[in-house]
Amino acid sequence: MPDHAAAPEPLREPDRPAAPVEAAQAPAAQAPAVRASDQERDAAAALLSDALALGRISADEHSDRLEAVYQARTRAELVPLTADLPAPEPGRALADPAGPEPVTALFSKIRRGGQLPVPPHSVVHARFGAVVLDLRHAVFTRREVVIEANSFCGKIEILLPDEARVYDTGTALFGKRSLPGKTPEGGPDGPVVRITGRSVFGHVRLMRNFKWPWREWR
Repeated sequence: MPDHAAAPEPLREPDRPAAPVEAAQAPAAQAPAVRASDQERDAAAALLSDALALGRISADEHSDRLEAVYQARTRAELVPLTADLPAPEPGRALADPAGPEPVTALFSKIRRGGQLPVPPHSVVHARFGAVVLDLRHAVFTRREVVIEANSFCGKIEILLPDEARVYDTGTALFGKRSLPGKTPEGGPDGPVVRITGRSVFGHVRLMRNFKWPWREWR
């Protein structure tokens, strides 16, 4: 009997090169950076102010970190600025570096200056007296601060740093309020100082570019 022809082998698809491991594993999508809010930046600034008041960081370090806080756009940028500081105890308010007490000159003269911590809100009273508040080397605990200056038959003189932007919204009754020549101009990254309060038979004077030391009150 004739030999049966061998059955043809089934057709096979040509071998395909194996996909590289890198291509097989799709890169994981990175989560988008979460934007920081003004409230979160203020909370970080308050924590830095607390650390300054307790001596955990120096005035220069506080100034550098505070500037970085208000330049931060995302939460991730805020984290390293306070990562080495302890969180406040539950129920305990953050410390106020300058204290809640107002500065009051009654039949007297008071001068404050140097690396003075400036809290978010300050109150100054001059009643038949004088207050000189020198902020040229002050440590601003917030990017924007409010100073309530009330003068009754007295004088309040506030010396401002060149880079500060100042806005005076106070009033005067038989009194005077003097502003610097360039208001509110200052540095783009400088602090914002808002002056409120009332001058009655008194004088509230704001000064910038102070170049005459012999005119300082001694």
